[in-house]
Amino acid sequence: MSRVQSDRAAGPLQGRRIAVTRPAAQAEGLMAGLSRLGAQPVHCPTIRITEPGDPTPFREAVRQLDSYDWVVFTSANGVARFWHELETRGGDASLPNGMQVAAIGPATAAALERRGVRPEIVPEEYVAEAVADALTGQAAIAGCRVLLPRAAGARQVLPERLRSAGADVDEVIAYESRPDPDGIDKLRDGLQRGAFDMITFTAASTVNHFIEVAGADRGRARVAAIGPITAAAARAAGLTVDVVAREYTEEGLLQAIVEYYANLKEAE
Repeated sequence: MSRVQSDRAAGPLQGRRIAVTRPAAQAEGLMAGLSRLGAQPVHCPTIRITEPGDPTPFREAVRQLDSYDWVVFTSANGVARFWHELETRGGDASLPNGMQVAAIGPATAAALERRGVRPEIVPEEYVAEAVADALTGQAAIAGCRVLLPRAAGARQVLPERLRSAGADVDEVIAYESRPDPDGIDKLRDGLQRGAFDMITFTAASTVNHFIEVAGADRGRARVAAIGPITAAAARAAGLTVDVVAREYTEEGLLQAIVEYYANLKEAE
């Protein structure tokens, strides 16, 4: 049984209205987890995932996939976009024999495993720095060609670290995160009415696109972040962050929210 599935742990979330800002394709798990714990989740996606403005470099990299030694995935979105491109080429939508794979964390690894790929590297801490440490520490990365398909605007720490270690890195934009105006309007309206107890953010992009459109007024709602990178983006945007998951997964975020409300109840 999950750590957050017990009746005792469910109590702190009873009746809490919690906004989920993930895009539709990724929101189901978090919404279901919150519902299971007694919360009232409300889907207010602040981003939508789209093809890159110029998909040519990404498509060309996938076409030349057998020229790479490693492919490194830093999100489940990147995995989905990568396999979509593989499948549109026709034929066998699988990786070349001998290609090695790294994933930033368990959600990304699970997306790979659903497609029959077990990554060689999944770091214990789910951030780009840990991926770089694992690749440079566990693998003979110098001289290797590394494909890094990821979001536009992603942090540069990973490609920079790999290049410093002697890898030949091709960083290609596999997808873009764009604002979802309807979801942002729904979230802003709910915050203005005091309708939410908490907002959950699961990526820096979910924060940034909301702030760009709606500003940093969260009303009475608390803010929960899935990990330190997302929390840093929220703080940089002027938000006070009340909850940061210790394990940077949906399960970790749910656990952190449960603990927050349990502690709040004890303090009353």
